[in-house]
Amino acid sequence: MKRATIVILVWWCVACGGCASRSAPPPAGALRGANVLLVTIDTLRADRVGAYGSRLGLTPTLDRLAAEGLRFEVARAHVPLTLPSHATIMTGRYPVGNGVHDNGSFRYSGTGATLAATLRAAGYRTGAFVGAFVLDARFGLGAGFDRYDDRMIGGSTELDVVQRTADEVLTPAADWILHSAWAHGTPAPGTAPSTSAPGTAAPFFAWVHLYDPHEPYDPPEPYRARYAADPYAGEVAYADAVLGRFFDRLRASGALDRTLIVVTSDHGESLGEHGERTHGLFAYEATLRVPLIFWAGRVLQPAVVQAPARLVDLMPTILDFTGIPVPHGLDGRSLRGVDERAAADDPGSYFEALNANLTRGWAPLKGFVRGGRKLIDLPLPELYDLAADPGETRNLYAGEREHARDLEARLDGVNAGAAAVAPSTVDPDAAARLRSLGYVVGAAPKPSRAYTAADDPKRLVHLNAALDDAAALQGRGDGAQAAATLRQVIAERPDMTVAYDRLAAVLAASGRIGEAVTVLDAAARDGHADRDLLRSLGSTLRDAGNLERSASVLEPLARDDAGDLRTLDALAQTYARTGRARDSEATFKRVLAASPNASATWNNLGTLYLMTGRFTDARDALSRATEINPALASAHNGLGVAWARLGDVGRAADEWRRALALRPDLADARANLERIGAR
Repeated sequence: MKRATIVILVWWCVACGGCASRSAPPPAGALRGANVLLVTIDTLRADRVGAYGSRLGLTPTLDRLAAEGLRFEVARAHVPLTLPSHATIMTGRYPVGNGVHDNGSFRYSGTGATLAATLRAAGYRTGAFVGAFVLDARFGLGAGFDRYDDRMIGGSTELDVVQRTADEVLTPAADWILHSAWAHGTPAPGTAPSTSAPGTAAPFFAWVHLYDPHEPYDPPEPYRARYAADPYAGEVAYADAVLGRFFDRLRASGALDRTLIVVTSDHGESLGEHGERTHGLFAYEATLRVPLIFWAGRVLQPAVVQAPARLVDLMPTILDFTGIPVPHGLDGRSLRGVDERAAADDPGSYFEALNANLTRGWAPLKGFVRGGRKLIDLPLPELYDLAADPGETRNLYAGEREHARDLEARLDGVNAGAAAVAPSTVDPDAAARLRSLGYVVGAAPKPSRAYTAADDPKRLVHLNAALDDAAALQGRGDGAQAAATLRQVIAERPDMTVAYDRLAAVLAASGRIGEAVTVLDAAARDGHADRDLLRSLGSTLRDAGNLERSASVLEPLARDDAGDLRTLDALAQTYARTGRARDSEATFKRVLAASPNASATWNNLGTLYLMTGRFTDARDALSRATEINPALASAHNGLGVAWARLGDVGRAADEWRRALALRPDLADARANLERIGAR
C-alpha cells in the first residue's frame, strides 16, 4: 500500500454524535487504491440499529461506525429476498436487468459487469465469505472473486446446518484479509509501518455476509438467555458483537488503515407487520428499508445523508470513490455528493416481490417509490405517503390518482422491454438445502393470466402463515396437526400446488407413504400438478415400491427439460432401484456434469457403485461427497463399506464412527461397527 503518501487512519475515532450536516463531498477517486470491505447483514431491519433510532442497545459496533462515517437515513432494497437483493448490490442493476428475481430458482448469468469483476480488473484481490447456502456460488455471484468461500454443511437428507454463524464467516474472512495485507505491503502486527517509497501493492476487496438475523432465530449464549423474549434481537446483537471483534482484529493489524467500509443489509424483517411473519411476501418498509453506512476514516467526514439511497447505488458509489470507471448501463448512481443535488434529481426506486407468484400462482407484486410516495402495483393497488404514514396503514390510491399515475408510469418504464420472468432449474441438493432454510423454490415460469383481487397477497396472507405454521408443527414432531393445517389450506385454495407437495412430504415422513401417493395423484388428476409436484409424485412412487410408475412419471419430465437436475437425480435413483445400473450411472453423471458440487448426487452415485460391486469407484464417489459436505453421515457410512470391501477395516471403522458422531441414530453404521467388533 502507498503508506508514505497517506495519513494513517484511526479506526475508533471520537464519535461525533448525530452529525446532521456535511461539508463538501470528497472528490471522485478520493479513495483511489484503497481497500474495500463490504459487509451485508442478512435480514437486518434499519429500526433495530441504534443509529437509526433503536433504543434496544443491540448494535454498538454499527452505531460507532455510523457516528464516524456517512449514514444514509433512508436506503432501500429492491427485493425482500437474499439472492436477488445481493444480485442488485453486485451488479448495480434492478432484477429486470440482472435477471435474478427469486432465491434458488434463478442464477446470475454473468453477462454483465459485477462489482467484484470490475475491481479485480482494476488490480484488486477479491474474496467473498458468505453465511448461507442461498448465496452458494452455483447461483452465479461468485463471478469476479479470486476466492468465494461458500462452504456450507448439509445435504438433501441431512439438513441440520445449511448456514454459518458470524464467527464461522468472519474468522476465515479475517485470515484472508490479513494474509493479503501482510503479503502485499501492510506490516504484520507488532512491526513498524514501512517508511519506504510508495509501492505497487494490490488492494483487497472483501465481501462478508452474515446470515444470523435470518429465521430461525437461535442466537448463541449469552444472547439466547439475554434476549429470550426477542430472539431476533439476540441474533442482531450477536452479529454486531462478532463484527466488532472482527474490526478490532483488522484494526490491530493495520489492515483498516486505508479501507473503505460499507455496511448494509439485503432486506429487513416484517416481524408480524401486515400479517407477515418474516419476509418475501410483501414489500412494505419493514422489509425494504435497510441501514447503509460508509466509513473511510478522515477521508469521509461524519454526516447523515437525507437523500434517499438504493442498493443498486452501491456498485457505482464504491467505484466512484476508488477512482475506477463505472460501467455503462447500470440502474444505480453514485451517492458521492448526493445531498448537494436537487430533490428533483431523485431517480426513485423500483422494487418487487415475486416469490408468491412464482411458487403459489398469486398475483405478482411490483412497485415504485419516489418523493415520499410509494406505489404497490397489485390487483388491489396501494399508495402511501411515507412521511405522514411510515407504517403504511392508510391506502391513498383512490384519492391521489395523480401521484399514482406518475409512479405507475415510472414503474412501466422500468419494466418496458423486460424479459419474461423465467427461473432456471435447481439441482436436488440445492433445492433441499433451500427448503431447509424455509424457502419455497419455483421450478418453472407461471403462465401469464389476468389476476383478480382473489389473487392479491393481501387476501391470501393467512395462507402464507398457515404454511409457516405447518412447517413449525412438523419441526416440533406434530405431523398430524401439520397435515391437518395443510389440508385446510388446500380446501380454501385448491390451486395452491405447494400445499399438496408439503402435505405429501409430511405424510411420507410419518411413514404414510401410500397416503402421500394418493394426495399427489389426486392433485395431478384435478389439474393442480406442476413440474415440482410431478417430480415429487415420481419420487414418492419409487419410495412406495412402484418403480414402473415412478419411471413412467419421471422419464417424460426428463425428456422435456434435460436441464432439470432434480428430475434427473430422481430418475437415476429409480433406475438404480430397478436394476438399470448403466442408465442410473449415466443419469447421475449428467447431473454432476452440470452441478459438480452436488454432494447428495455424489452420495447416490457412490451408493450405486456399492450396489454393483464397484468398490473403488464407490470409494472415490463417496470421498468426493464427504469432501464437499463433511456432515453427510450416510456418505461416511457408505465410504466405510467401500473401505471395508477394499480390505482397509481401520479406515472403514473411522468412517462409521464419523457417521455415528453426526447421526447417533444411524443404525447401519452402528451395525457395521459391531460386525467388526469395534466401537
